[in-house]
Amino acid sequence: MSKQELYDEMVRLWGEFSTAHNSKFKKDAAAARKAASALKKLVTPYNQASIAEGKAK
Repeated sequence: MSKQELYDEMVRLWGEFSTAHNSKFKKDAAAARKAASALKKLVTPYNQASIAEGKAK
């Protein structure tokens, strides 16, 4: 994935996390944790893609 694709996915997941975090329902707390875990998994690939694009310039 490119840096931009990873960024777009992170933005989408952040929106899901934010919505679920601000909810009163128990099931939404689980959704917030799931989105946060998915965000965490994208940080390293984003960093690698960013470095690779920087070196390519």
